[in-house]
Amino acid sequence: MRSHPPASRWWDLLLLAPLGTVVVSLGGLEPAFAAGSAASVAWSGWLFAAILIGAFRAISHADVIAERLGEPLGTIVLTLAAITIEVAAVCSVMLQADPAEGATVVRDSMFAVLMLTLNGLIGLALVIGGIRRREQQFNLQSTSSYLSLITVLAMITLWLPRASSSEEGGWMSDPMEIFVGGASLLIYLVFLWLQTTYYREFFTAPAADAGSSRADVEPIAPAARRSLAVPVTLLIVSLLLVIALAKTLGGKISDTLDVLNLPPAIGGVLVAALVLAPEGLAALRAAGRDDMQRTVNVLLGSALATIGLTVPAVMVLRFLTGIEPEMGLEPPYLVLLIATLIVSTINLARGRVNFLQGMVHLILFLAWIMVILDEASGPPAVAP
Repeated sequence: MRSHPPASRWWDLLLLAPLGTVVVSLGGLEPAFAAGSAASVAWSGWLFAAILIGAFRAISHADVIAERLGEPLGTIVLTLAAITIEVAAVCSVMLQADPAEGATVVRDSMFAVLMLTLNGLIGLALVIGGIRRREQQFNLQSTSSYLSLITVLAMITLWLPRASSSEEGGWMSDPMEIFVGGASLLIYLVFLWLQTTYYREFFTAPAADAGSSRADVEPIAPAARRSLAVPVTLLIVSLLLVIALAKTLGGKISDTLDVLNLPPAIGGVLVAALVLAPEGLAALRAAGRDDMQRTVNVLLGSALATIGLTVPAVMVLRFLTGIEPEMGLEPPYLVLLIATLIVSTINLARGRVNFLQGMVHLILFLAWIMVILDEASGPPAVAP
């Protein structure tokens, strides 16, 4: 019988690292490193590591709460914890980065989350599950619900601004921004309400699969449900530390990318990787133990919440600060977005997945990385 013990208290000593970094960064004790120096890059790396430690501990405690609450409430807690970290990081980078780079960080970060979840992590999960078992099952109604909403939100936030004539390029007029932000929030809130009420059974493992993959799970005792005070408290502390550290993240990322001569789009990849690392690890572990339903709920839920909650938060910040984000994707990335949505819909349309489908998602993920690197190299110089 498999049980889910609470996270080891010893691991929470790791929170001393982000706590000390918060004191140094926000207390005015940070060393005055010259921009672009090796010491500045090293400090940026440590800051990133401290945020990652705090994120891992936050998601670890959210996972404990998730196991005790069961599906789908558990996955909602896990997803909201990760999205809190993402919104804090994205808004921080947007406010502190160079204006030209800050305008696109929201778009780049959201697209990076979609590519990492729908291609990178789902691809790895399907490969891991395919190695252990020929096929893995999940509730088809959950993926249908997720993907239909993800497709709508991705189109109106990442494609519509590029196709619309309200503003040139990927920008939007004020009425269009209000519509996109309001529609994103409304769709996600309605989904959240239906997920926890009328359609709750859509997001649990199908009955036919319950005997093979979930029979070894020990029922949650009522006492376990009541003993949530410690993990909830530690979750809040971890999130507060991450949010405090995120305030100093924006300028550090831009400085590090300049020193390493990396394209600005990599900043969005770093923010997405920072947010998804702990949650992605939880999803891959679920795939390894033949719990593909949990994997689907976590990864697709993250993709949906990323757009549904990040866009409204950024639009509010835009009207408060005047920093206008460019949301529309460039044509090469639009091709990848459409291909990702089509492949995800086809591969997840049967309620069964296998190794080969995972390889297809990983190929799309690598194609995205190659497009970023190819654009960074620029066109070849033309001889006079």
